Amino acid sequence: MTGLIELKEKLKNFYAEHEVVMRPIVKFLAVLVSLMVIKSNIGYMNIINMWPVIIIISVVSAFLTWGMLVLVLAADIAVNIFSMSLELGALVFIVMLIMFLFFFRFTPKQGALLVLIPLAYFLKIPFVVPIAVGLICSPVSIVSVAFGTVLYYMIDVISNNATVITNSSDGTIGSASINAIINMMSNNKAMMLAVIASAITIMVVYIIRRATINNAWAVAIITGAIVDFVITLVGSIMLNTKSSIFWIIIGTIISILLAFILQFFLFSVDYSRTEHTQFEDDEYYYYVKAVPKINVTAPEMNVKRINAQRKRKVQPKRR
Repeated sequence: MTGLIELKEKLKNFYAEHEVVMRPIVKFLAVLVSLMVIKSNIGYMNIINMWPVIIIISVVSAFLTWGMLVLVLAADIAVNIFSMSLELGALVFIVMLIMFLFFFRFTPKQGALLVLIPLAYFLKIPFVVPIAVGLICSPVSIVSVAFGTVLYYMIDVISNNATVITNSSDGTIGSASINAIINMMSNNKAMMLAVIASAITIMVVYIIRRATINNAWAVAIITGAIVDFVITLVGSIMLNTKSSIFWIIIGTIISILLAFILQFFLFSVDYSRTEHTQFEDDEYYYYVKAVPKINVTAPEMNVKRINAQRKRKVQPKRR
C-alpha cells in the first residue's frame, strides 16, 4: 500500500510540474477520440473526416478551453448531419443550440463533462459517469450529464437510421421521416431511463459523500452503484428497453473499480487517526471532525561521488 501511495504522489507531482504540457495533451486526446467516434457513427462529410483534418482540429483544440471544445465538437456533428440532410441538420442544430444555451447558463465551467459523457457511453462504461460526478461535483452537474446523455442518444438514433436518411434521391428527407426521428428521440425510453437513473445516482452519491461518516466516499460509491444498477435493471425490465443484463452487471462492476481509483487519487484519508475538536467564538460553538490525509514522503536518495583517481607521485628529475 505504501508503494501505491508513493506512486500516487509521484504522479501528482509530475502532473503539477508539467501541467502546462499535460493539459493540452489531455484535451488533444479527448477531441481526437471524440472526432473518431463521430466519424465512425455519422461521418458523412468526407472533408472534415480525413485523418489530416482530424489531427489538425485536435491539435488546435488542445489550446482551447473546454467550453470551446464543446462548440468545436458540436460544429463537427452539425456539419456531418447537414451533409446527410439539410432539414435534419437544421433540426439537430436547433436542439443543440437550446441545450448549449442552458448549459452555458447553469454549468459553463463543466465543458469537460459534456465532452467525456458521450465518450463513456460509446465506450460502454456509462455507469461510472453519475458516480464520478457525484463524488467530485455538485447536483447542478445533473444538467451537464443530462445534456451529454441526450447528445449520445441523438447521435445513436441518427446513426441507426442513416440508411433511410442517405437514400433520399434529392438529398432531403420528407416531413414524415423527420417526424419519425423526432418521435424516436422523444419516446426513447432508454434515454429517459438513463437521465433519471443518473440524476438520482448523482444526488445519492453527493449526499452520502458529504455526510460526516467514516469511509463516506466508499459508502457513496457502493450505494450509488447499487442505486444505479437497480434503477437501470428494473426500469429496463418494466419499460422493455431491451438492455443487456450482462452488460449492466459488467458496467456496474467496472464503474465501481474506476470510482475507487478516483477515490484513491482524490480522497485518501486515514479514519483510524480521526480527531474531534471543539472551540467557540462569541456567536457559535464549533464541533470539528478532523481526518488526516494519507501522505507518504518519498525517500530521498543521497548519491556520494568517490573520486577514484589516484594521485601520481612526482619523481625528481635526474640531472
